[in-house]
Amino acid sequence: MKLFRVITAVTLTCAFTLGAYAEEGLRILYLSKSSGFIHSVVNPDDSGTSLTDRVLTELAESMGALINTTKDASLINAENLENYDVVIFYTSGNLTEEGNDGYPAMSETGVDELLAWIDNGGGFIGFHSATDTFRVGAEGEPNDFIRMIGGEFLTHGAQFEGILQVTSPEHPTMANFQDNWAIWDEWYLYTHLNEDDMHVLVLLEPGEEREKQEMYDIPAYPIIWCSAMGEGRILHNGMGHREDVWENPDFQQTVVDAINWAAGEGPTHAAPNYHDVVPEADAESAE
Repeated sequence: MKLFRVITAVTLTCAFTLGAYAEEGLRILYLSKSSGFIHSVVNPDDSGTSLTDRVLTELAESMGALINTTKDASLINAENLENYDVVIFYTSGNLTEEGNDGYPAMSETGVDELLAWIDNGGGFIGFHSATDTFRVGAEGEPNDFIRMIGGEFLTHGAQFEGILQVTSPEHPTMANFQDNWAIWDEWYLYTHLNEDDMHVLVLLEPGEEREKQEMYDIPAYPIIWCSAMGEGRILHNGMGHREDVWENPDFQQTVVDAINWAAGEGPTHAAPNYHDVVPEADAESAE
């Protein structure tokens, strides 16, 4: 892929227009609006950028990609989405409200426009708290966003060193993912997992943590998965709470692989496999 300019718009209300760059390569929109809890990795420092802004910008540059990093959720609209190939969310809360960070909200039709864009061939990636976005609660019915992303954050315990078990080694996003990777992070438990549409890529094996935290005394469960919707591709990675995860070169490589796949590189390979790879006892693991 040829190299070209990388433009970063950080937490701006007004986005630049990408039409002039339509022929130059991969175009990425990274939204880190926090209507709910504000994670430290998306909280801007004195430079006006967050750690995830900087990491993703550097990765985009290495890929020869154009990226717009923003906290302005109003940019999720049909007209603006046409400027992008991949949209990445590290978000929380109800994005149609300004909420905790005070940045512009998504319109009431924003989710529908995002889903239509994916259906028409867009690539969507969610990290960590993207499943803590547009939550309905364990007792409610999953909404369209939760069904699309594949699950809803339920709770989490103390951080620990989890073991990541690759369940789909032939998948393009797993080309550089180490099986049985042991890494510290904050590990979400989920409800409303979309078992019928989900292609599980990685399970979290709690290991010895089962004896320390009762909530994790369960079989291994999905922590990274993907799916297809129409012509589009969707991937969610539950990792990324901690700064050292984002600074880890191995994690960064998995981000690059996910972006390339979401953009349409390689086979989709998203046939549902939940019931084939997740332990039977885990069917209601987080509910």
